[in-house]
Amino acid sequence: MGPAGLLAILAGWYTTEIGRQPWVVYGLLRTKDAVSAHAVGTLALSLGLFIVVYAFVFGVAITYIFRLMHSGPTRFDAGHAATGGPGQAHTPSRPLSAAPDQISTNGSAQ
Repeated sequence: MGPAGLLAILAGWYTTEIGRQPWVVYGLLRTKDAVSAHAVGTLALSLGLFIVVYAFVFGVAITYIFRLMHSGPTRFDAGHAATGGPGQAHTPSRPLSAAPDQISTNGSAQ
């Protein structure tokens, strides 16, 4: 199954590109006649807005990541770091450590 992901990506790419301009491919219409009649200013404005929005989203994400890095991992109290374990109060350091220790047959944690 290793190459299945790559094959799926390539199949999607081929499907997208083959169906993009079928009338131009089959010779019913020339490419220069198929171009949309948009003004250069409209296209430049659209491109500029995309750049601004993506720069904003990228900037917010980078800022958030740096804040997480600056805050560091959750600190343990000296007593809990040595004695924390099943049935004792502790801060989990792994995602699955926060799961309850046992699950009863009705689905509630014990």
